[in-house]
Amino acid sequence: MIFNSDLLVGTIILIAGLGFWAISMTEHNNVYVDAVSQEYLLDKGISTMDTLVSSGKLQDAVLLYYLDNGDGNFKNMSANLLRESIPLKKYKVVIDNYTLIDNNLSDSPSYMVIATLTLNRSEGWYVIYGNSSEIHFSNERYIDYDEALNNARNTYAQGCNIIMPVYYSKNQKISKVKLYVGG
Repeated sequence: MIFNSDLLVGTIILIAGLGFWAISMTEHNNVYVDAVSQEYLLDKGISTMDTLVSSGKLQDAVLLYYLDNGDGNFKNMSANLLRESIPLKKYKVVIDNYTLIDNNLSDSPSYMVIATLTLNRSEGWYVIYGNSSEIHFSNERYIDYDEALNNARNTYAQGCNIIMPVYYSKNQKISKVKLYVGG
């Protein structure tokens, strides 16, 4: 025979069991959501670094950084070139222990280093070309100034009102570029 007290005890046990089950599911779900968001952030950071490298903007930004003569103009151009191409909310770009861009990463409780990339350019004459809104570097290295200027005029003359050979020798070592991404 089932008494009212038996139904009450069974109901209490059922409610307590469902409560423990709900707490367990919530904890597991939060861990799963955190793992998915971290994986998404990691994928987005790797994709960003891959795009910067394949488009050549990262190499151009490093060259602009090293061509700076102390007034900060080329470093600002380097930072702007990267800032336009990084679709992340909280990130930091570091070139050889110098923080070039810190975009809200300091208020992020945790961050991860997405990629460390080494870049190196040989010493020689390179050509800066473009206009007032875009500046690019040639991939070709020239032995002397006149050869660089003549080849640049033949190659980059269309739509470019800035064509300037520069001698690149400051960076004789490998450059380390790190992209930090915060969640």
